[in-house]
Amino acid sequence: ISPLVVLAGISGTGKSLLPGLYAKFFGLYFLPISIQPRWDGPQDLFGFYNYMENRYKATELTRTLWQMDRYNNPAADEPAQRIQDGLALVLLDEMNLARVEYYFSELLSKLEIRRSIDPNAADQRRIAEIEIESGAMSADEANLRLFVGGNVLFVGTMNEDETTQALSDKVVDRANILRFGKPTESAAGVANLDQFGGGSYLRLEDWQRWQRQALPPEAQTWMRNYLQRVNNALVRVGRPFGYRVQQAIEQYVANYPGQGASAHTTAFADQLEQKIIPKLIGLDPTMDESHATYTELEGVIQELDDPALLTAFDAARDKPFFQWAGVDRG
Repeated sequence: ISPLVVLAGISGTGKSLLPGLYAKFFGLYFLPISIQPRWDGPQDLFGFYNYMENRYKATELTRTLWQMDRYNNPAADEPAQRIQDGLALVLLDEMNLARVEYYFSELLSKLEIRRSIDPNAADQRRIAEIEIESGAMSADEANLRLFVGGNVLFVGTMNEDETTQALSDKVVDRANILRFGKPTESAAGVANLDQFGGGSYLRLEDWQRWQRQALPPEAQTWMRNYLQRVNNALVRVGRPFGYRVQQAIEQYVANYPGQGASAHTTAFADQLEQKIIPKLIGLDPTMDESHATYTELEGVIQELDDPALLTAFDAARDKPFFQWAGVDRG
């Protein structure tokens, strides 16, 4: 599962409201964080050691991660501290007001590593832990270490306008980006938070049990053939993707609601929109290589039978340089 989901689109479409509703419905601990334009390093997320006051100044995120860390928190096994059995949802609101790579890069890398280790093995877990300068003054003292386990989920929101920063390939490859179109008049209204949830909380073991680890062999072969075609097309313009993206796409398709060929086709089309097509941004359509890539991808989209995606793709390629704004499925 991708370590980050990004909700993108125009302002005022409910991007910041949705994660709160989701958390309330499932009984997740919810931590909203407002990103500031001046953020330029991980200390803005995790806090810093104040040498004037001789104390570590933690942030709300650090406190939350410490409470959810069942490996480093010495109080984790106390009955009052069993919140680790549940889930926390962290919202990075307007995450692209600052360069995401500056303040989130280290955490994003650790979230990626955690998928390939056994957290119960201390030597493996250590490489996925975040070390925070908390005031260790000698070799006998240790800085604070945090392991961000699967019981912490991250979602970000971003407005796409001239005041914000674009996401780099590093972030796009590790995230699923859902774009919100313009709202319709019929959908206007104010949500009543009290009608959502309020009962029991979702346990981590239930969350993990819901996840599907792999596609059926036949569906996996079908999708990998498409991925090979798409990657061969991207090679022509020097923008191929690696195993990380392939694995993320397979996980997304495997866990898409519904079963059968129709669900797999819809899910794969989603991933073309979210992970593959953004790699074409800025291409010059007059180049022969670009034209060949566009033609191959257009053929794949037609085979997937997604008219909305095809319309958006054709509109993006008709501009002087390829510009991708996602698909309006309203």
